[in-house]
Amino acid sequence: MKRISYLTLTAVMLTAAALAQPAIAQTQVPGTLLGENAPSASDAPIGPRDYIEIRVFQDASLNTKTTVGDDGRITMPLLGKFEVSGLTPSDLEARLKTMLEKYINKPDVSVTVLEAHSKPISVIGAVTRPGPVGITGNISLIQAITQAGGLANGYGRSLYVLRTAANGLTEQIAIDIDDLMVNGNSDVNIPLRANDVINIPIESMINVYVLGEVMKPGKVQFRSSQRPTLLQALAEAGGPTDRASRTALLKRTNETKSLNYLRIVDGRSPDVVLQDGDTIYLKGSFF
Repeated sequence: MKRISYLTLTAVMLTAAALAQPAIAQTQVPGTLLGENAPSASDAPIGPRDYIEIRVFQDASLNTKTTVGDDGRITMPLLGKFEVSGLTPSDLEARLKTMLEKYINKPDVSVTVLEAHSKPISVIGAVTRPGPVGITGNISLIQAITQAGGLANGYGRSLYVLRTAANGLTEQIAIDIDDLMVNGNSDVNIPLRANDVINIPIESMINVYVLGEVMKPGKVQFRSSQRPTLLQALAEAGGPTDRASRTALLKRTNETKSLNYLRIVDGRSPDVVLQDGDTIYLKGSFF
């Protein structure tokens, strides 16, 4: 049997494996979620236990940082105790301007929700610190993931933003994680709303053992959503050595298949989808 050129075969193997990778679909986030009318975290109504800041630019003594009481009210100098629950920051600014007009000529007021404890954004699944995260003004998807400690091992291909729509039903927005975190696509780094839940599913891993005449024999791992193939596993193991034959043995449970992987490379045979625990043994050539 004629010995296969190592450099040529390796180049073909790596190219074929790259082509075998499933294409990452561009997540199409509905335009209404990104448009000017999409309410962000800072537009959400104020509620009990929210921590807010009020600034009156004409009189610094009226500046206030306070937590909304369980009764939905706050206390301010000059104005005493009054209801704020259910008002958006813009609504409260307008109300405060009206209330302060008897004391200040044309008062200029700003309201910021520093921490929205009444309607927290939560991140669950494959992050370092799952749970609610504080909202500081507008917050994006990447900022929320960062506040949750970043991605943890075992995350899958996609994450899901769950939110309550205007009709009371739950919307699910799918985001490709590589598009967000690796490609840096700003279109999918969506602004979040109060009460949003970011679910980053933990995905099971597929372990495949590649032995014999490969450059890096041992275990290779894939996410289950990748649907790994024989060529991908050989490429992950560094490709064949210059002593490799064209025969690969695929051992699975109680059966062993003999495969000519060169026929897969040139398209004469279909690639083989692997399962967890599969063993691939690449035979050597003595001629």
